[in-house]
Amino acid sequence: MNDRQRQAVLEVKTWGRIGNTAYQQLTGTTKKAASRDLDDLVEKGILKKSGTSCRGTHYALAAKGDIKGTKET
Repeated sequence: MNDRQRQAVLEVKTWGRIGNTAYQQLTGTTKKAASRDLDDLVEKGILKKSGTSCRGTHYALAAKGDIKGTKET
């Protein structure tokens, strides 16, 4: 994880979720970089993506069962 991604995870732990625009404002990055970083966190199983439209999409912490290779207990 890079420093921007760490900031995002802390933000999600505090507020429950984050969107692309909030990520951009928090980290001072571009929309493209924000999307790439957030998608990377989803791929790593740290965050889960919810919503289907650009404005409706947000990211929250992945539950234990959401992480690849783990089972919910």
